[in-house]
Amino acid sequence: MTTFDLFRRAAVPAAAAVALLSLSACSGEAGSPVAATATVTVTATPAEPSAEAPSEEPEGSASPSAEPVAQPAEEDEERQPISDKTPAVFGEVFQSDPGHDFTKGISPSRDGVLRGEMRAMNDANVAEYVPVRWVPEYGGSTSGRFEGPPEGDVTAFAAPIAQNVVFLSAVGCDGKDQTINSSYVGTQRCSRDRLISRADKGGLYALITVKNRQIVKVVEIYTS
Repeated sequence: MTTFDLFRRAAVPAAAAVALLSLSACSGEAGSPVAATATVTVTATPAEPSAEAPSEEPEGSASPSAEPVAQPAEEDEERQPISDKTPAVFGEVFQSDPGHDFTKGISPSRDGVLRGEMRAMNDANVAEYVPVRWVPEYGGSTSGRFEGPPEGDVTAFAAPIAQNVVFLSAVGCDGKDQTINSSYVGTQRCSRDRLISRADKGGLYALITVKNRQIVKVVEIYTS
């Protein structure tokens, strides 16, 4: 009777018998009996995912493919284009000259009315000027000051003063009077030479009208 017959009579499954015989043949020395040792390995079957299992993604989080909600664009209140419309005398927003190339040297602003400061005369006829805005003081009271573009801003213009320019002074032609209306702008008409003299000293705040690349009208704003 063979060893295999013994296993069969003991009702040992054929696959287990073959494994034990192989183990005996490989491990034992010639002529010596070998005790068979059975090793059982248990592999757990993965549990089926529960229908109520919590999602890995936090509740309320946006899907990676979701597009962000567009926010309304904020209105640009830093600059307002120069136009034929007279700006607010004490406006708190700078005016701009869209499309003006400031890299090609100083030149006239576009046609229209600019609230600005006449800073200097570049020669006997050409005045340099910049846009200004009103900065109120003491929590919105009527007191305040005009300021030009910040340091590093290249917004500056220069244009010839027309021969027939209209200059309305807020302090009279001799600078000793108060010649203004209810809007605090000048009403006293003075000469072109007087305008050039005032512009050359700087600090002349006015509504400056440019037409055909020339300054044709200057209405001084009272700031004293």
